Amino acid sequence: MLSWLYPIVCECCGEPSERSICPGCLAKFPRLPRPICLHCGTHLSYTPPAPDACHACTGKPRPFALVRSALAGTADTMELVYRLKFHRCAYLADGMAAAMAELWSNTPELTDWQHATLVPVPVTPTHLSQRGYNQAEELARALGKQIDRPVACPLHRRETEHSSQIGLSARQRALNAYKAFHAAPAYTAGRASLPSHVVLIDDVYTTGSTARACARALRHLPGVKAVAVLTFARALLD
Repeated sequence: MLSWLYPIVCECCGEPSERSICPGCLAKFPRLPRPICLHCGTHLSYTPPAPDACHACTGKPRPFALVRSALAGTADTMELVYRLKFHRCAYLADGMAAAMAELWSNTPELTDWQHATLVPVPVTPTHLSQRGYNQAEELARALGKQIDRPVACPLHRRETEHSSQIGLSARQRALNAYKAFHAAPAYTAGRASLPSHVVLIDDVYTTGSTARACARALRHLPGVKAVAVLTFARALLD
């Protein structure tokens, strides 16, 4: 009855759709160009020092097993992110998660993790109060329904001097993220648990500071052996 009274239409083209973004419009958004670093997911625009690995990942330990992003962070892609994040458009998460589900199904490293749990990057209590929801959690729950994976929220985010990573340098981002993210007491004490493989979910991957900080916190939890990172978009840095 609700679908009949208030039919879902695509946010981009206005045509009737099963999701907030129809498959046709979603297909028009640019994917990241190949080849990519198989560790951090960045585009390899040069001949790497090691096969399928960028300079930053070659010979260096990483707290996550891999990073993948569904779409390139173009102006149109980031407009969806901004609307989801700052304009109370939580309904967009369903359509945006469809792009992430498509990437998941085409990534053997993720489909092999049959019992993985999705973990959204947390927001500060202030941002949660202002927005009314956590955009990463909205994406995680929408994606979980589409790929049949559970969602858990074992991470918390403290209020720090910089409540947002936007506008910070790479060094500032890393320090701010290191201070901000920690695991909930129930998980550190063993009263709640996660499976051996966890997939961290966020809206945008920029410098990786947030992903690294969250992955480290997750890797310290009992039983967690590997963490992957999956985001809707990847920022295009100069």
